[in-house]
Amino acid sequence: MNDLEERLRAAFDARARTFETSPDAWLRTRERRPRRYRALRLAAAALPVALLAVFVPVLLDGGLGRNTAADTDAVYQQLMRDRTPAGEQVSVDNPTEGKPLRLWFAKAGSGHPELCFVLERAGAQADGNCSAVTEETGSEAWFAGSTLRGGAETAMDWGVAVRDVGGITGVAKDGQRFPGTLLRPAGAPYAIWTVTYPARHAMSAIELADGEGRAIGSSPRALMEGQEAGEDLGPSLELPGGVTAHARRSAQVTTILWTRQGAHLVSSAAELNEPVSAMRGGDAIVGLARENVAKVGFVFADGTTAETEATPDPWNLGLRVFAAAATGLRGRFTTIAYDVSGAEIWRDEGAENLPPVGEVMTVPGTEGSGEPVRAWFARITMKGGRGDAITLCRSHHLGGTVCSGDRLERPFSAYKTIGYLPEPGTVTYLGVAREEWKSVTAVLSDGRRVEAAFLRGAGTPAPIWHLTIPNGGVTVAGFTVRPQDGPLERHPEPDRTCGRRAVSVERQPLAAGVSAAVAEPSCLAFFFEGGQVDTSMFGPLPGGKLSDLLGAGQPVRWGRGTSTWYGYAPAGTARVELVTSNGLTGTAEAVPDRFGQGVTLFAAPIPEGGELSAGMVIKGFDAGGRQLWKY
Repeated sequence: MNDLEERLRAAFDARARTFETSPDAWLRTRERRPRRYRALRLAAAALPVALLAVFVPVLLDGGLGRNTAADTDAVYQQLMRDRTPAGEQVSVDNPTEGKPLRLWFAKAGSGHPELCFVLERAGAQADGNCSAVTEETGSEAWFAGSTLRGGAETAMDWGVAVRDVGGITGVAKDGQRFPGTLLRPAGAPYAIWTVTYPARHAMSAIELADGEGRAIGSSPRALMEGQEAGEDLGPSLELPGGVTAHARRSAQVTTILWTRQGAHLVSSAAELNEPVSAMRGGDAIVGLARENVAKVGFVFADGTTAETEATPDPWNLGLRVFAAAATGLRGRFTTIAYDVSGAEIWRDEGAENLPPVGEVMTVPGTEGSGEPVRAWFARITMKGGRGDAITLCRSHHLGGTVCSGDRLERPFSAYKTIGYLPEPGTVTYLGVAREEWKSVTAVLSDGRRVEAAFLRGAGTPAPIWHLTIPNGGVTVAGFTVRPQDGPLERHPEPDRTCGRRAVSVERQPLAAGVSAAVAEPSCLAFFFEGGQVDTSMFGPLPGGKLSDLLGAGQPVRWGRGTSTWYGYAPAGTARVELVTSNGLTGTAEAVPDRFGQGVTLFAAPIPEGGELSAGMVIKGFDAGGRQLWKY
């Protein structure tokens, strides 16, 4: 797994590591997949209940299909009932519907920023939505939504960018590029970008530029879509509340994905152990049912009810698919299945799926935020007699529960939670601590070190580590772990501003049109012909070197572009040899870096037809041809 895959794993993990209902459906999906694919497939869990959005459908003129200003204003008023505007609104032309799309930022009650929209439709109801702005790992811009739908000739994607970004370009899967537009609403905490493109040219990413038009990074659309392996089984299925269901089949599993306006809500394996599997997906409840279920109802603790029809799936899977609006409804709920006659045929009282194992711990240092961070371990009972899994859960800054979904055996992980009130707020990191660790230390972007504290609750299967810093300009560049025995471990965090800083420093030319740059405090960037840049490879920790990130278990760090592979290796490496997973060989010359990092840098074309996937091997040789390392 290269650094890009590690960072995509972290990004998907942050977006998709929470489940309220049927959590083992996600783990069952993960366990069936080869390890390599997990890096890109962690979207197979429900989004955090903390990320609940408010979705407001409005019937238009008694269903006559005429949108009026009053309709969209009513949507806006309902959305802003418990929110404060954060800047001016903007209105952009929606090429799919031929009607305006209104976008603006708001501040929710807990202080976190949200992006809101009201989307008018041609001959249908208006949609409105507010969702938390969750800054994606390692990027300065993120996808938020899309007008793309079946039958559309032209579509528009939109998203959020930090205000310093100077330009956006959309990149289609076939390589075509489409200019974007940046809007900077007065008083808003972020900029808004849009890209319009022919619907037949599916977007895959956006590229970012600084104010001088120089490339500074990119962001994949997969983080919004909920990327899943395999092929589409057929056309998508439109469900109530603007929700769309999609089916994909791979060699390992068939998966159902639910989306709204292009944004992923939740994914699940297309199988059932009970008559109904219901999951939170944003502000909706979505799921699957057996063929004899005609309608699904939900009853919340406060007596509020919701129900929806279960629609036969169009992919011949022998299932029914459903979605129901659950605006503002939180907590557990009872699920009821009805047959075609209206008779109740099954009921699930919504017992807690993730009971704590041991004490629920309040993280010290977060008590003054109004909503202290709490952490606990939970046991997930796996189906089919495959035992239990223990996972780390925590309260989320947006109000809800986030569970890692990882077994305790996973190596070092740092989970981040932001508290926005009182301003400027705090940033808390925590994770599972191993018994053999002596210390965990955060390395800040200004070079300072902050040592984490350890906490073990009564009856918990492991201790946790935690630390809290002010929310502001200084960020965590990475962590070090000191074990009882063995070398110091270093775990960099992504540096989203890397491209902006690296574009202005001197570069070292390499082969195949590639060049490299190192910029303080923790940035490594590779540039390519055409101006593109890759900042996904971890740079040195402040005060350290790239050589610190190499060792016996990780003798090389590498990445790949469209037609090149590149990276860095230990000093003394003169040649790097790549054997692809389909048996082709490529060779790269390695040269000492000019930045005092104690490594050699290399780049070369990918062998024509070469597959860089599971089974590939990378070797390093000295100038005399002696093999130094193998990975």
